[in-house]
Amino acid sequence: MFFLTTIADTLRITPGDFGTGDTTSIIAAINATYPEKVIMDVGLCIALYDVIRVGSSLIHPADGGAHFEVVFRVVVFKPFIGEVITGEVSNCTKEGIDVTLNFFTKIKIPYYNIFDPNHFVEGKRGEGKWVWDDHENDVEDNADVPDDTEELAIEKGDLISFAVDSVHFTGKNYSVKGVHTLESTSDAKVGGVVGRKRSQSFDKGKSWEEGNITTDQSSTSTCEMQIIGSVKSDGLGKPEWWEPDEEEEEEEENMDET
Repeated sequence: MFFLTTIADTLRITPGDFGTGDTTSIIAAINATYPEKVIMDVGLCIALYDVIRVGSSLIHPADGGAHFEVVFRVVVFKPFIGEVITGEVSNCTKEGIDVTLNFFTKIKIPYYNIFDPNHFVEGKRGEGKWVWDDHENDVEDNADVPDDTEELAIEKGDLISFAVDSVHFTGKNYSVKGVHTLESTSDAKVGGVVGRKRSQSFDKGKSWEEGNITTDQSSTSTCEMQIIGSVKSDGLGKPEWWEPDEEEEEEEENMDET
């Protein structure tokens, strides 16, 4: 879920910050740029981890600022495909379930990735809840269904566990030819790789290669990341659904005693 990424970038330090020291000014410049920034195919930058190398400063004509070539590492959030995460439901609509991790909110569980059979109960302002009709399977199996069967519902404010189905990136590339949209998706169905490297690197100022990654981010101004989740497998959904009841615990204790 969290890993380190090495970044090489050229940072500008304004003349007003010269007196604070190069390291302090560079750390401040990194913290002003990278936390909460999404990098295409890499993930969401969370925080600066350390500064590896600071090059010599350059002052360009008609620019009083000092430009440093800096190599540093940041903590990045990008879950791998199939990873199970627990988050809070922020909204339920007919289209699916929205989930938040507080520091990251663009998580969507589409209606087709919810336990089947199910139905949606609409409430006020289009919000509602998704109900898993698990008792219907018991009816098909001719099992006795108690009248007080608890409704298996997911609604706003619930904590749920979901599996990562895909991670989707969209960005805008500005050039002399206009604005171009960049898209990238990692999933287990369309050539995606299950798993990821623990360390990734890219150079924001130029294309360079370290490990197996070559990236040029210089003309990309904005990027967004969206996670598509699923609650269609055992153990997913609300954690209390999968807790053993008292009868099951007693049976296990009796089996252990015998």
